[in-house]
Amino acid sequence: MQGGELIEKPKEYTIDAEVGQLKVDTFEIKKGSEKVFSTKRDVFPETGPREHHKTVCFRELALFYPCDESYRQSARSLNRALRRKEGQEVQARTLANLVEREGEAIAACLQTKAKTILESHDFTEAGVPRGQSSPSSQLGDDDVLSKESVEKAVQEVNDALAQDRQIDAQAHIGTCENPARVRALISVDDVLSKKQKASGRKKGSPPQKKKERVKNTVAHIQSGKGETYTLTTPTIPRMMIVLLAFLLSNELMTGRGPLVFFTDGAEDLLGAIQNVFGFLPFKLILDWYHLDKKCQQRLSMALKGMQIRNKVLEELLAWLWIGKVDQAITYLRGLDPSDVKDADQIEKLIGYFSRNLSFIPCYALRKNLGLRVSSNPVEKANDLLVSNRQKHQGRSWSPDGSNSLAALTSLRRNDEHMQWLRYHDIRFSFPKPMQAKPAA
Repeated sequence: MQGGELIEKPKEYTIDAEVGQLKVDTFEIKKGSEKVFSTKRDVFPETGPREHHKTVCFRELALFYPCDESYRQSARSLNRALRRKEGQEVQARTLANLVEREGEAIAACLQTKAKTILESHDFTEAGVPRGQSSPSSQLGDDDVLSKESVEKAVQEVNDALAQDRQIDAQAHIGTCENPARVRALISVDDVLSKKQKASGRKKGSPPQKKKERVKNTVAHIQSGKGETYTLTTPTIPRMMIVLLAFLLSNELMTGRGPLVFFTDGAEDLLGAIQNVFGFLPFKLILDWYHLDKKCQQRLSMALKGMQIRNKVLEELLAWLWIGKVDQAITYLRGLDPSDVKDADQIEKLIGYFSRNLSFIPCYALRKNLGLRVSSNPVEKANDLLVSNRQKHQGRSWSPDGSNSLAALTSLRRNDEHMQWLRYHDIRFSFPKPMQAKPAA
């Protein structure tokens, strides 16, 4: 740098920090026409022409306030917390732009990390294992509960049932996974939020026939040790790839034992699971919560009045709870025609049962054995990651805005947020348990 000319630049470098806006003089050194050093480039991170650099603590507040409240309220809270003076206030639009940029960066990081993990474990980018050998698709005797334990549980369930509803023990031997051998319990579901109307719509134009929605796919993973992690992506196919990478990275694909998936029975989700995880032993279970909800919705549209609906629903769920789908279908087909206002809805419900027949277990038996029957964990994750923030007060969203907020909320839930704020990286592993501090 000797012999160069030191030039003070007229424009200061602005830093948004928790103590306020800091303005720093900037300099550059030139040798002739060549710029050999610049504090804006070589000392401070580069920013856009109207952008300010943001410290870690400022970004923590600016990114995670909007995960809980509106951008307008978040801006007010942030300006009050940072004691911003007039002219230095953070604007709601600034927060929205920051959230979307960070969300896009998180998505890119996840995609890159998933690709690297798959390659290191000899998988293609589409999640297909390379080579001739792949894990066994067969379960061993110790991967399922013993015949004796199943027979005992069946007897206990039958003791509370009428004679015509008894469960056959032989039909369930070898079908109930041993919880001590399960690699992971995985619940996957889609969450839909209202989509913003397209800009430029002409006044007086006819309304859209179908409401447009923004989708977030959420997965809740629970290891055999009880550790939990949540993932969110914009689509189901991308979720399957990220989920596979997470399981590989956390050594949940080694050894024997099944993966257990809980779903709502959507065909696109079932197909995606089969496409990616078909080389492994896995079990699919139709979540009881969604099965109950589907029955309520279809029967409400099919039957005349709430009283008839409730009576039919009670009987139908009683058959489904013990896994007797054929009897449930027979019961629906035998309904009094005078009670039915839309027979097509009955047929659609029967079709739903038929498509998911192999995924409807005996829920009563599973509950007696202490096995999970519902995807309640992912329903709670849906609320925490998406619904609580995005589904109230008539709010509508762009895909980027919705997906970015869900990604940031997921980071915080997984205790990954400080790793991201400091290093722009994600551990991609279960949160470490809190260690108790020694008593004073």
